[in-house]
Amino acid sequence: MEISVRKWNSNDLPRIQRAWLDYCQNASRSDMQLKKDAEATMRQWLSDCCRDTHTLGLVSEAGGTFAGFLIGRVNDWESVPPVIKARRIGIIDALYVVEAYRRQGIASQLIDRATQLMREDNAIAIETIYDAWSEPSINAWRRAGFMPWMVHAYRML
Repeated sequence: MEISVRKWNSNDLPRIQRAWLDYCQNASRSDMQLKKDAEATMRQWLSDCCRDTHTLGLVSEAGGTFAGFLIGRVNDWESVPPVIKARRIGIIDALYVVEAYRRQGIASQLIDRATQLMREDNAIAIETIYDAWSEPSINAWRRAGFMPWMVHAYRML
């Protein structure tokens, strides 16, 4: 089966929205619940991202069928507090592969393509957040060369 990765377009947004909301609904912790207006909010966010020149959207297809997506951005970032010189950093905000297409290298291809495009946009590094309890997620990011740098910790009360 041929796997392709391409830049997204507005026709991809409904599939991305559906996939991401399903993921959030099924994979979130007990303290994370979708807002009542999650569909409208997600639709607006995706529409804004699709028009934003700093946003990078990629879609993967397997045999012509939607198989996953990646959303990222590149910009100049300052530290908080602002004591470190601004750096051009890529951030991967969302990566998703349809369950039927997992373990076929699709996530790796999306990450590789995003890395290439961010490098071409003069990013010096890429940051992302991933599920620390998901072995497949950990393995996919490690294979792509990502390692924990700072830990984003969370405690339920």
